[in-house]
Amino acid sequence: MTSDWLSEKFSDLDYPGRRKPINRASKKEKHEDTGWADKPLVYKVGGEDHQFFTIGHLAKALGYSVQSIRAWENSMLLPKSRYRTPSPKMANQPEHLRKGRRLWTRGQIEGILRIASEEGVILNKKPPTPAFARRVQALFNEIHQTLNT
Repeated sequence: MTSDWLSEKFSDLDYPGRRKPINRASKKEKHEDTGWADKPLVYKVGGEDHQFFTIGHLAKALGYSVQSIRAWENSMLLPKSRYRTPSPKMANQPEHLRKGRRLWTRGQIEGILRIASEEGVILNKKPPTPAFARRVQALFNEIHQTLNT
């Protein structure tokens, strides 16, 4: 117990023979919340570059797990995404990977966040309702039309 206390007390001291870690982030840097919109994927739609986000981005934005988002899609409480990554060309991939990964646009995620906060899905942590699903579907239709025109 004493050695742990001493290690914590003097861990920031530099002493002979101590090497600082190279290419490793400190614990504080690892746990920083960088936001859901970091590292978007960029794909061309209609000859123009558009930013897309994965299910992990959506889950982080809503504050739920990826499994919850998938369950909402399966129970039709969240419309399925209309966009996917290009399917891998390798035939030996499992079927769920051959379809490509689900993608959402920034507008879709921001709209889902707005609707979720209005419906209490984020703040009260209650599951989405059919009304939420209808509003999100209308948003998806509107965004899909603007992207494809």
